[in-house]
Amino acid sequence: MDMPAACEIDRLPEDLLEHVIALTSPGDAFRATAVSRAFHAAAESDTVWSRFLPNDLPRFAKNEIPRRPPSTTKGLFRRLADEPVLLRHKYMRMQLDKATGAKCFTLSSSALQPPAYSTLVPVGSDFDYSKRGKRFLQAIRIPYYLPGPDIRAKVHRNMLSRNTTYGAYMVFKLLDDRSYGLDLPLHEASFGMAGRESIRKVCLYGYAEDGGGAAGEPPRKLILPSWYPTRCDAIPPMYDDVHFPRKKTHGWMEVELGEFHNEEGDGVVSISLIHTSDARPTVIVWGIELRTI
Repeated sequence: MDMPAACEIDRLPEDLLEHVIALTSPGDAFRATAVSRAFHAAAESDTVWSRFLPNDLPRFAKNEIPRRPPSTTKGLFRRLADEPVLLRHKYMRMQLDKATGAKCFTLSSSALQPPAYSTLVPVGSDFDYSKRGKRFLQAIRIPYYLPGPDIRAKVHRNMLSRNTTYGAYMVFKLLDDRSYGLDLPLHEASFGMAGRESIRKVCLYGYAEDGGGAAGEPPRKLILPSWYPTRCDAIPPMYDDVHFPRKKTHGWMEVELGEFHNEEGDGVVSISLIHTSDARPTVIVWGIELRTI
């Protein structure tokens, strides 16, 4: 790759350039490699990437990181950012946010606390989330006649990156099912430390999408399942404060359960989804993702 001609800043000592780049972010360091030859050399150094790589990485499952890991710190960072890594107990996966270096986690169905009498079901081989770990090849089925869905999970706070805001996203799908009445059933979602939870109303029926409006503010549309007894082109005003899912692939959806800003300290971060109405869909829950926002 041809590099731009040298400039005055390139006359700085390499260790000083490394120090400056290390004060930025992984995303900035990736871009810095295209500035000049001096920046490229500094941005590739282990000195820089050792600052971006978390110093409290959890223990991974056997053979997740090869016996001969990437030869550079940047190579190890990219390995952890490009593909999730299974943790030792195999109920969770971890992946680094490529832009910030923060740790992100995926909790499999085995890491969740579902209602009694729910069952485990396999997910299709074409499900793009089923990579990295056999426990991610199954999901929880919560039928409509159970008092749910009540989904709960816990994560130790010290596993999360400090000074980072996380969103909790449940990945699920609905089965073609009966419904009770014409009102959309609501659930209460929470995410956070005890007494500091982010609480919101959530509806699992259908999914929301932008409607393609003008002036950069497209109206939100509500797409309901084909088997639902009513039709609705736009989200009714009575549901303005309700969070609806977003459609993903192969019939799966994700809904944000809340936000949590992780600071210093120990403790347990809880995630829950509790039904608050009589109408209950049959839900297949694959897992919960904790991502930076």
